[in-house]
Amino acid sequence: MEKKYSFWERITSDTPSFFKKVQIIGAGLVAVSVSLTGIGIIPVAITAIMATVGTTMGAIAQFAVKQPEADTAASEK
Repeated sequence: MEKKYSFWERITSDTPSFFKKVQIIGAGLVAVSVSLTGIGIIPVAITAIMATVGTTMGAIAQFAVKQPEADTAASEK
């Protein structure tokens, strides 16, 4: 049976490597959108969408929890 995590346990628990990469990509997307907003090359609506998508990616990836590996020695008995 899977453990039910509280909000704070989920935030502070270990994150799988794939979701760590998603967090980095999301933060990069936000940084690029903020930079492009400051320069004024791309319309603000597009950079706002980029920032929203990047923030959402990072937030959702933070809630992913690495599942503990099953104890193989106990299952062999």
